[in-house]
Amino acid sequence: MKQLGVILLIGALAPVLGPALSAQASPPDLVCDGSYHHRTFRHVVIPDDARCVITRSRITGNVRTTGAPRVVSITDTNVGRNIHVRNVVERVTIGAAGCRVDPVAGRNLMVRNSRNVAICEMSIANNLVVRDNRGTLMVRDNKACNNLRVVDNHLRSLRVLRNSYAGNFSVDRNSWVDRRIVKGNVKLRKNPAACRRG
Repeated sequence: MKQLGVILLIGALAPVLGPALSAQASPPDLVCDGSYHHRTFRHVVIPDDARCVITRSRITGNVRTTGAPRVVSITDTNVGRNIHVRNVVERVTIGAAGCRVDPVAGRNLMVRNSRNVAICEMSIANNLVVRDNRGTLMVRDNKACNNLRVVDNHLRSLRVLRNSYAGNFSVDRNSWVDRRIVKGNVKLRKNPAACRRG
């Protein structure tokens, strides 16, 4: 009889506890305006005027900006899908803090119409596209399993160094004031599908 009572109690609580347990199983979404470390999120949205700093974390879905955030810094953090960053006013940093590890973007990494962009030691399953940016731009030691494009940027300095890519490579229609360094970029000897498999 005791066992039957316990089973009935569990059965009665299942509709109440079920949604709570399933909600905990899926990581939360984040509207990012602050610093977050050693956390897991599903999707991250970075709103207008925000200063978003995420380190040593995991994002299972997408990262995107809305409006004009002030700072976007995502370091030592794997992203399961796309990173789409636009209109950042002060600074964009995506990749490895100190360039020591190899974070992943599960699909595409795109930075547009932003200021002072650094993308370092990322593995991107599809395209790396950096366009229409200003200030300084560094794209260094990344692997893109499809196309790598740095186009239509108007900069103080431009550095595109030691990247590898499986598709097409394009550094075109950029202007710069101080210096332009584009060297050590290599085409991988495998197609995009083989690149994604490792």
